[in-house]
Order: sequence, then C-alpha cells, then structure tokens
Amino acid sequence: MTRPNSRCITFIKIGTLGLAIAAYFFLPGIQEFAASGFYYLKYRNFDGLRQFILSYGIWAPITSIALMTLQSLVPLVPGAILTIGNAWIFGWQYGALYSWTGALLGAALDFGIARWYGRPVIERLVNIKYLKYTDGFFRRHGILAVFITRLVPVVPFKVISYGSGLTKITLYKFITATAIGQTPPIIIYSILGQNLSHNFKAVVVITSVFIVLGILIYYYHNSIERYFTSRKEE
Repeated sequence: MTRPNSRCITFIKIGTLGLAIAAYFFLPGIQEFAASGFYYLKYRNFDGLRQFILSYGIWAPITSIALMTLQSLVPLVPGAILTIGNAWIFGWQYGALYSWTGALLGAALDFGIARWYGRPVIERLVNIKYLKYTDGFFRRHGILAVFITRLVPVVPFKVISYGSGLTKITLYKFITATAIGQTPPIIIYSILGQNLSHNFKAVVVITSVFIVLGILIYYYHNSIERYFTSRKEE
C-alpha cells in the first residue's frame, strides 16, 4: 500500500507540473516571451536579441537571467549565444555575471526536474543514447565529470544537468562543480562578446582551447587527485 506521505508527494509533483504547464499556456506574455527569446537565440540574431532584452527597461538584467535559465530546458537553443549577447548588451563584467547566474539557475532547475520526476520524464526530454553515455561517464568519474563538462562548452549543458539529477551526486556538489567549471568559459566568451559578438572564428578558437584543457584534465585526473590528496595529508 502506498504511504500517505508518498501519495502526498506524488500529488505535489503532478500539481507543480500542471501549474507550470498551465502558466506557460494561459498566463499572458509567458509563451510570447519564451518563443521570442528562443527564436533570437536559435538563429543567432544578436540585434533582435539586444532589442528584445532592452525592451524590458530596468528589468532587462532579470530578463536576461530568466532567458538563460529557461533556455536550459529547450534542446538546440545554445546558451553560449546568450552569453555573447549579454556581454554585447551590458558589457563583459555585468554580462558575465548575468550569464553565470542564469546558467547556474538553469542547471539547478534541470537537476531538480531529473531528481524529482525521475528517468521516465527525462527520457522524453533527452535522446536516450546521450543519456546512456552520460550514465557511463558519471559512473566512471563522478563529480569530476560535471566539472569537465562545464569547462568544455561543446558538451550539451542540459544533458549533463539532467544526467546528474539521476545519479547519487548531491545538489551541493553539483552546484559547486557547475559554478566553478562554468566560470572560465563564461568570462572568456563575455570578453570576446563585448567587441566580437559576430566573430565566430574567435569563439571557435577559444572553444578548441577549452576542449584541449578538458581532455588534459580528464587524462591526468588521477594525478591531479593524488596531488591534492597528498597536499591535504601534509
């Protein structure tokens, strides 16, 4: 027999999901906000993205953070484009801060959905072959996998967040690894984006550097772990 607490939690989960869906379809402006923002991101329309965000006036920073958070839920919507756009709109310092905050909130949201609703729901959001690959990656490397995949921006951000929520990794460790790992690429892309928002050659070069760095960390992770372990014992 289902325990009362379990039944209550199930009702809360279903109710929360229902409210989110109802809000998207019936609250004025939410669907239009998401559709417009994602359109500019998907097609790399920097001018349209700039006008869209600045149209909210003093709420433009909140708009940027909200858009970065929500894009984590949608496949094929690149967050790096918004990072570059934010730097172009707000300057690299504030742009990086807004992008970092939104990306962290989005990662936590994806992690929470996976942890709360479980694998059946996530398999409807993520291609099963990517999910199986992520499962194996996490089994081998644990929390280090989160850090590496945040540092290497070509790995789908949302897949790692969903996959993490299906493991035994704690929210605290996931947030910490995400916060640290995403900082270097967001800062670099923001500095580039402030003046080079249309120069994708520079973005490709920087992305390649992060890929090489991620591979090196992955290859030498045992040596790195032994180094820090020995330092703690001294």
